[in-house]
Amino acid sequence: MRKFFNLALATAFICGASVFTACSSDDDNNSKKADEGGQNRKEFVEHTRANLKTMAENLNFGSWEAANAINQLFNKYVLNNPEFERAILPLFAQQALESIQPVEEGSELAEMGYEYYAPIDLTNIKYRFTMTDDNKSFDVEPADQFEMILNSYNPQTQQVEKGAFKLTLKVGGQTYKRLLARMSNDELAVLALIPEDVTFAIADKFTGSWRNAYTGTFKNATKNSDASKIIVKENAGFSVSGSITSNIPAAQEMGKAADETTLKFSIDSDRENHKGTALVSYEHNGQKMVELSLKESGEVPGLANLDLSQFSSITSIFDVLGAIWTGRNIDEGKITLLDDLTTTFSISDMSKVMKLNTEMAEARRNYADEATIDGYTQQLDKLIKGSMTCKGVNQTIPMKLMTDKFGVDYTAVVAFKFADEENYVPMTQVLDQKSMEYALNIADHAIDPMKESLITVRQLIQFVNQFIGAQKGDGVAN
Repeated sequence: MRKFFNLALATAFICGASVFTACSSDDDNNSKKADEGGQNRKEFVEHTRANLKTMAENLNFGSWEAANAINQLFNKYVLNNPEFERAILPLFAQQALESIQPVEEGSELAEMGYEYYAPIDLTNIKYRFTMTDDNKSFDVEPADQFEMILNSYNPQTQQVEKGAFKLTLKVGGQTYKRLLARMSNDELAVLALIPEDVTFAIADKFTGSWRNAYTGTFKNATKNSDASKIIVKENAGFSVSGSITSNIPAAQEMGKAADETTLKFSIDSDRENHKGTALVSYEHNGQKMVELSLKESGEVPGLANLDLSQFSSITSIFDVLGAIWTGRNIDEGKITLLDDLTTTFSISDMSKVMKLNTEMAEARRNYADEATIDGYTQQLDKLIKGSMTCKGVNQTIPMKLMTDKFGVDYTAVVAFKFADEENYVPMTQVLDQKSMEYALNIADHAIDPMKESLITVRQLIQFVNQFIGAQKGDGVAN
């Protein structure tokens, strides 16, 4: 699974396509040989090479490398630190005890069998948690908002400094009620008034005063399938969306260039109708680099039942991606690079595609001949449809899968149909060596930070949910 997604990612860098993108089941073209290439192909290759060169020379991931370092701090000292839970739970418990009141006769809570309820207004949890000198526990004091101040290693002074990082959370917007099961009992219902809107800032004090390195917003909503006004358990889905911006100054002594990014994302789960959508875009130093959107459906759980808590390691990311897609239909997917190359695709039976890909990989490892691999190619080509548009040279390029030799093995590769050429041309015959070198440069620098950034975003969402959900197991949205 990891190999499959690495290949898909690398292919996207090269030509803006997924490794499984196709658009035709015209079997006749699969056996035809490519000609020397027309003007449209030459313009496409020149334009693509220029884009790849721009990305290779200018794209850096200083922001996400720094974010990953901060993420390690949160893992160690917050998410996986029982001392933080011991520090925050008494605050919720105190507010609950102070707000206990009888339930109204005939109310929803009365029908559920509760005699008392205790509302906790999570828009009013305003405390500062300051890490102690031993880096193990926290001092707690009232504040104007929710703040966490962490000790950290300063790469400039090469020393561990007290209060080097600060996380600030502000909540607002509409609220909804959620039953906190772990804090409730047979007679008492503890309800959280949960805000949908969260803004955050992560600042460092490496220069002597607080400077925001990351800022962002989240909108986190839970859907309810019945008429209840109290969320007991998410049973109709959720939506989470937001944006994260970074502003990392140049560090000349460390050879680091300035880095400004904007990451936007939106995930919507519709469990009742078995549908899900996702949108992610990444902008770097004012240039939109990548945008991905997916609309998927099917009876097998996918985005509709996505559990963000599964994003706990690099390995699990690829497992979760596979689990999301297996057995689903991708009704429409789009990948756009540099606001220029857009691949639009659909997959009618992802479960079958994954099965065929696994079988084809096994056949390749056993040095299968061209006819055997082409049998898999033809089946995959019937399940996957797509095309590419290239605004820079005003081309719409049909795409399909063809069998071609790659090294010593035959395999299925993406092929292009240029308007002034008769046959489909495998990707391996389209791009020149220089373009491949630029693509490999980009992939070499990008793949690891991108993997880690998925974990960072997931864990930031998890932290926000843990804060506003009050308890493990009582998070706002999976």
